[in-house]
Amino acid sequence: MVTAELRTATQKQVITYTGKDMGYLDAREFVRNKGGLPSNVLHDDILVRSEDWRQLRTQNYYGAWAREIYVYPEKNGRFEIGKNVVNAVVDNMGRQWVFPASLMPKEVFDMEKASLFVDPGNDPKSIEINDKRVAIAGPVSITIINPSIQVNGQVGKVDEATRMPLYVDEALRSRLTDAEKRWLYRIDGAGVRPLVRDYYIDYYNRRDVIAIYGQDYGFGVVWVSLAQAEQSKPSREVHVVVQAPNWRDALRSEAIAAEASLPTVGTVVEPEMLERMRTLIRRAKEQK
Repeated sequence: MVTAELRTATQKQVITYTGKDMGYLDAREFVRNKGGLPSNVLHDDILVRSEDWRQLRTQNYYGAWAREIYVYPEKNGRFEIGKNVVNAVVDNMGRQWVFPASLMPKEVFDMEKASLFVDPGNDPKSIEINDKRVAIAGPVSITIINPSIQVNGQVGKVDEATRMPLYVDEALRSRLTDAEKRWLYRIDGAGVRPLVRDYYIDYYNRRDVIAIYGQDYGFGVVWVSLAQAEQSKPSREVHVVVQAPNWRDALRSEAIAAEASLPTVGTVVEPEMLERMRTLIRRAKEQK
């Protein structure tokens, strides 16, 4: 499985469960010097695109915090120029959670159903905390989710880069495959909410992307590191490994699939073009 953070085919992303449940800020600080919280993409790889989640069932690993924070205006609302996004509910310490207008991508102001997938990374400066508020500060990575889901619990089509669900109309919704489906849970008010991934006993629950829980809820805390496979050490802690794929195998598979289409393609392209396609497919299949 591919994850955004894998750098080479020889490295693996290793998740270590701490055995602790904490609120988001405490969890983030607890694992900051160990590699940080997992991304939503890595959670999705474990829960949806592998069977690794089964190893964690008895460990109380899920629900667990993801690293990213989901920022959205009130239901059917839009981001406004010069206006901060303030979470509709204060946290247990009475602090407002704020995404400042200064960080808002200008492109969102032309979009009717945009939201923001904000990755603060592992830098302590990317979130500023005081007695009155918790504010996203930077450096952060921001991905615009458009169109985003407005209705709590609605299914959408997965965005590959973030594994967030995108809004699709009812006709297309009914044609989504199970692999494409993700459900979003959000409040009706504005949200500045860390993401949680969870599962219950249902096949589809592992596809829930949750941006509805308060930031103080106690969820599972894990940390992520890149490690060489041969350097793994025995441990009582749970480790889940997500292996990068062999790109040559993937290329050969694509070539074989393309080769099956050649008879049809040959009826609509010139013979010279068809021969070029055959040559490219042959070379792809010969990759070692």
